[in-house]
Amino acid sequence: MELTYPINFIGHDEWLHSGYEPSLSQGDVITRDGEVIGSWCVMGYDPNDEYSSGRFEFTALGEETVKFTEEFASLDVRMSRGFALSTLTKTIRDWYEVNNSEIS
Repeated sequence: MELTYPINFIGHDEWLHSGYEPSLSQGDVITRDGEVIGSWCVMGYDPNDEYSSGRFEFTALGEETVKFTEEFASLDVRMSRGFALSTLTKTIRDWYEVNNSEIS
């Protein structure tokens, strides 16, 4: 598996291509170096309503509670959903860099 980005949401593309299938709305969060640092999921959305809002959640490895969330206004609007994912990714990356070695 090619890990293109400093922070990778495994399974995210499959979730998008499935039409937002709830059973595919989660996966691992992995660094470019292959380190699993937690998991992601999408909550609070209606897969049958393209205008549904929701939120991305990140739970750090070994923790039981959600560490970071980012809301999006519309499920099928790339700008809304994409901005939320980008913001969450930056938050995770900043947290990881502070608490571990810097991501290259």
